[in-house]
Formats: sequence, C-alpha cells, structure tokens
Amino acid sequence: MLVRALSIAMVILLAVGCEKPTHENVDKWVTTQKGPGKLKAALSNDSLDPDLSAHAAIGMLRRRNIMDADVRAGLEKMAPARRTQVVAKLVTRLWDLARVDKEMDLPDGLQVTAKDLLVQVRAYADPATQAQIDADLTDWYGVRSYVGRARSGSVSGPVVVRMVGAPLGAKLIQVANAVVTQPGQEVQRIKLDDTLLVGLAASGSPDAVKYLLDLVHLDRGDKTQGPRAISALYRAFVNSSNEFDLAPPDGLRPNVAALVAIAKDDASNNQMINDSISLIRAAGAPACKEPLLAMVSAPHREADFKFVVGSAALQCVGTAAIVDVVKSFPDGDSYDREVLFGGLVNEIKKLQPTDQVIAESRKLLAEPGTVAKWVGIETLAALHSTADAGAVAALGSNKAPLAGYWGNNPDNKPTPTLGARATELAATLK
Repeated sequence: MLVRALSIAMVILLAVGCEKPTHENVDKWVTTQKGPGKLKAALSNDSLDPDLSAHAAIGMLRRRNIMDADVRAGLEKMAPARRTQVVAKLVTRLWDLARVDKEMDLPDGLQVTAKDLLVQVRAYADPATQAQIDADLTDWYGVRSYVGRARSGSVSGPVVVRMVGAPLGAKLIQVANAVVTQPGQEVQRIKLDDTLLVGLAASGSPDAVKYLLDLVHLDRGDKTQGPRAISALYRAFVNSSNEFDLAPPDGLRPNVAALVAIAKDDASNNQMINDSISLIRAAGAPACKEPLLAMVSAPHREADFKFVVGSAALQCVGTAAIVDVVKSFPDGDSYDREVLFGGLVNEIKKLQPTDQVIAESRKLLAEPGTVAKWVGIETLAALHSTADAGAVAALGSNKAPLAGYWGNNPDNKPTPTLGARATELAATLK
C-alpha cells in the first residue's frame, strides 16, 4: 500500500511539474482550453526568465490572433525594468511572426498583428532594441508592396515611416524608382500612389524631400504627379490632420530654393503655390526669412501673391520681421485698403506679444516709403495704441496718394492721401 501511495504521489507531482512554465509547455498551452490563463500568468510572472515571458506573449498572439490586447495590457502593467528585458527578448520572436518572405506579398492577419506590436513595444525598448525594431520595420515596409502594407493593421504606414525616419525613407525612394523605371510603360505609365508619396514625405529625409520636388518636373504623362507630390510634403511638414507627427524642418531647409522656384512658377497651380509657400515657412527661421522677403516683390500672375508670402514671413519669423516684410511691399503698386488690412495689417496684429508688435509698427512711421507709413498707422490704430496718437497725427500733412485705396472704385471716389488717412486714424486714438 505504501508503494502504491508513493506512486500516486509521484504521478501527481509529475503532472503538476509538467504544468510549470517552460518553453515546451508554452507551445502546448497555445492549443489547450486553459492555455490563455496560463499564458497570461507566464507573461506577468516577473520571476521567470524574460525570454520565457516573451515566448508566452507570442503564444498569446498565436491563439487565433485574439489575445493581442492581453499582451499589450500585460506589458503595460510590468515594472519598467522588467518590461525592457522582456521586450528585448520579444522583438526577435515578433519579427519571426511578422516577416513576409516575398516583397510583393501582402501579410496575413497574424503577420500584421505582430508588426503592429513591434511598433507599439518600441516605446518600451532600450536603444539597441529600438534600432533592431527600426531595421525590422524598414525591411517590412521598404518593399514594392508598400502601398498595401501601409494600409494594413492598426498602425498606418506613414506613422511608422515618421517613427523610423531617413533609413525607411531611403528604401521608399528605391521603391518609387522601381515604379518610375519599370519596363513597359511606353503606352501607359504606372501612377505613383498617394500613399507612397506621403510615406516618402513622412520620413522627413532631405533626400526624400528632394525626390518629391524632382517629381514636380519629371514628365511621366501624369499631370497630377507634381501637385500630389507637393501635397504629400504639405501633409508631412505642415498639416497631417493628426494622422502622424509632423516631420522636423531639417528636411526642408536644403530644399528651400526648389520650393521658391515652384511657388514663383506660372505653371504651378494655386494649390501648389500656397502649399510651397507654407513649406518654406515650415522650414523655420532663419532659412525662411530671406527667400520669403525676396518673393514679396517678385512679379506674379496672382495679385494677392505678395500678401500670402508676406503673411508666411510674419508667421515664420515673428515680430522681428514686421519692418522688413512691410518694406518689401513695393511703393509703386496699388493697394486696396480692405486687401491691405486683411492681408497684412491684420496678420501683423495677430502676432504676439502685443507690446513688441506696437514697438515694431511704430518704427514704420519713420520709414521713407508710403506703404510702410500707411501700414504703420493702420496697425497702431487697429491695436488702439493711444500713446501713438500724436505720432500718427504728425503725418497729417503728408500728401502722398494712397493709390488703389478704393479698389475698383465704381463711384469714382477721389484717392485719399496718407495725411488724410493719418488724421482720420489719429482721431480714433484720442
């Protein structure tokens, strides 16, 4: 009886021992009824080897792809140091799941889930592991099937490209080149997809920016290619509609001259012009200042071009640009008072801090140009700078005409002088 009792006890102990977390048991739990609970416990057990916990996470993903939320929750609850250790072991296993062997193939559901988790765990990884994740994601996305892969999963392609940056941008340049140079396009060109163009721009790479700007001038029989390339840059550097973080201005700065050329080109449509100006502004000071100031007085088919450019210069540089921007407006042109106020005075008025705006606007009264003085008195009056009532009134004797003041002037009103307008505005400041 004693021998029989000992044998039963040994069987029980062996059965219990077999259920301890081991790599073999983790693989078994993927298919058992009680497996989910055991896998979750193994993931969260901080006394286990990190690689074993990482293996448990992979087992959870393999359960018909329904436990990925549990994996994320388990990682979030871990102590930071433990989580970093587990993620370091998890990344290699995730890549084994996520990898797609052929570059033209699209991933299945489990591969997409593993890719998404690679992106999500990057925030928990040490620098070496982050570098490995970036290399894996570059291999996953930097292929001819990028467009399809970019649309898969809970994390979009541009989000990943923005995160990885220039290395993935370089791979996407190769992808775009493969499309452009693909044989057999003599009859019908293959269109560069917007998704690929946005991916290139999102990398923030100067080389990718240059590539997109070169596409504006590359005639492939697609009249939309240039506008779409500029639009992609606008999304990446100016307004992504919160789809992904904006790219830093570093990629724009070496390419400002090309953007200026597009903005000034009569062949560019209005959207391309506006987007190019916004991109020059996004390059930041000081890179944006001189190009924008030079463009204010440049001849252009659009009458309001100078106001769009002037506004961009003010937004880029701030109050320090007020005098230079206003001085760039040619005295020989005609200016509708409503256009001047809305396109220039009101833009100056929006700047902060107000005391600096007033101080800079006050300097305009001493400038020799009529437009400078006119903008100065309009701005000081709009800001209700009562301290400048006397200085504005002092211009009351100025006989310079304000050409174009009434716009089309269907009533044939007489053109007012700077002095008359100064007297009128000074009265509002008393």
